[in-house]
Amino acid sequence: MAKLNHLYTSQKKVRGNKISTKSHHNNISLVGYAVSILAGLILLQIFRWQVIDSGALKSLASEQYQSSGTQTASRGKISAADGTILAVDQPVWDVYATLSTDETERKKFFDQKDKFVTEVASILSVEKTTIEEKITDGFVYVSLAKSIPTDIKNALAQANIFGDGTAGFGLYFENREQRVYPNGTLAAHLLGFIGKDETGDAIGQYGIQGYYFRDLNGTEGYTYEEKDSAGNVILTSEYDPILPREGKDFTLTINPNLQTKVEEQLEKGVKDTRSKSGSVIIMDPKTGAILAMANYPTYTPSEYWRISEPWILKNRAVSDVYEYGSVQKPITLAIALDAGTIKEDYTCNDSTGKLDLYEETGYLDLKGRFIYTWNKKANGVLNIAGIFAKSNNPCAAKAGLTVDLPKFYSYLQAFGIGQFIGVGLQDESTSYMKPLAQWTLLDQITASYGQGISATELQVVSALSAIANHGTRMRPYVISQISDEKETINITPQVLSQPVSKEVADIVSKDMAEGVQQDALGGLAKDLKNYKIAAKTGTAQVAKSDGAGYLDDLSNATAVGFAPYDNPKFIMIVKLEEPQVSTYASYTSVPVWRDIFLAIKDDLEIQEEN
Repeated sequence: MAKLNHLYTSQKKVRGNKISTKSHHNNISLVGYAVSILAGLILLQIFRWQVIDSGALKSLASEQYQSSGTQTASRGKISAADGTILAVDQPVWDVYATLSTDETERKKFFDQKDKFVTEVASILSVEKTTIEEKITDGFVYVSLAKSIPTDIKNALAQANIFGDGTAGFGLYFENREQRVYPNGTLAAHLLGFIGKDETGDAIGQYGIQGYYFRDLNGTEGYTYEEKDSAGNVILTSEYDPILPREGKDFTLTINPNLQTKVEEQLEKGVKDTRSKSGSVIIMDPKTGAILAMANYPTYTPSEYWRISEPWILKNRAVSDVYEYGSVQKPITLAIALDAGTIKEDYTCNDSTGKLDLYEETGYLDLKGRFIYTWNKKANGVLNIAGIFAKSNNPCAAKAGLTVDLPKFYSYLQAFGIGQFIGVGLQDESTSYMKPLAQWTLLDQITASYGQGISATELQVVSALSAIANHGTRMRPYVISQISDEKETINITPQVLSQPVSKEVADIVSKDMAEGVQQDALGGLAKDLKNYKIAAKTGTAQVAKSDGAGYLDDLSNATAVGFAPYDNPKFIMIVKLEEPQVSTYASYTSVPVWRDIFLAIKDDLEIQEEN
């Protein structure tokens, strides 16, 4: 029995040992699994740190020992030819009333609140109620005024409103740069303005500031430095700042005295004629330098948002294409003279007051259609000066038709019709002259007297400046110099083309001047006969915007002239859009041209001729 018990006990122990060994192995496996999982998690986190989040962690680490920042660059200024500042950045200040929650401080303030309101309102030149209504019992921080100049800010900051030694108590000032225009509306359409884009960032709009915004705006600076654990700059570490580069300064060709007089007379003319708008360009035909350029209605660039009609912001002298009418006739006669198809003593016999289009072209669809004089009356035999004086459409068309169509077309291109000039203004556009292959003799006829052909006012005055300047057309320009701390670029006169010879240009100039003596400008310009003025008017119907044809009883009136005709010091174009007092230029644009000329003639040293 004992033996059996022994056997039983031994077997039980063995079994017990076997069970204990298996449990030990299981424990080791669990630990292994745990270690593997932990190692995997560590590797995963390392991967996340080093790969997925590496950029953010590097940036966070660099912030602990590096610092960087940007430095704003000042915009360049814009000046007139005589140095008059037209646009410049200057510091302005936003003013706030501010108090902490400290009871002693608040009691000190509110005990003399009325004195604070009175003094601040007086310095800011506003009503007391404007300040008082903002200073409520529980206020902590409230805006009192925006964009005040430095002298007003200093007066506020130095005022001991609450007694000696309390200067600046209750006030806080924030500084920023603001674009200002010291001469208000002067040359607004040339300058344009600094507006905001869809993200709220500053951006140039229209004019010089739109076209050259990047150059005016300059480049921000960038600083970089390393620090030790205490935040001190490590002087031996690499330090390579990029300094801010201020914007370029622009000097314009315009004469501010002329510009002021032009704007005054243009405003008066637009109002007197009840025109939708008016535009003027005065240019030196010998160089192409623009001495004045104005539009009315106008606006204040610093308050551009007050304009209710967006078209008022456009420089219509360079942006609007229109059919310019009979100011084309000197160009047409110059083309025929230069092509040799007519001579200096050319005459045209207008015995009927009309031109038979079928007879001239042979086009069957033009049977029974005619081109008329402005009053449908015959003018008889006319020389070139007479064609200008009477503004005779049939005779201008006949002269134009003496030139082969392809050659006539190429001459128009040489005069710059349909050619982009590139004067450096954001809103400049160009006219469209359809390809030669699409032209017909009817197009040549109507183009000869300025109908069915279009251009901007700038292109028209540029074309006629070739006649004024003895056959040479200079590039119009409005910027004379661009400069910064590194360089100065001077803009020099540039020849664009030589559409006709000197001899031809001088013949046409003389005949234009003779036309003025024969009342080409009408009875309202009799006092201009005392000067050696060559001029031509143009009255053109307004084309429909929604289809073929023209609007009834609406016109655009243009007057172009230069003086003295044999050695001109200026050429001026005046355009009135849709004048209401008359459809004829002699009653609308001519009086404006006359008034501007009489206002500026002494500045240009143009003398009367005895």
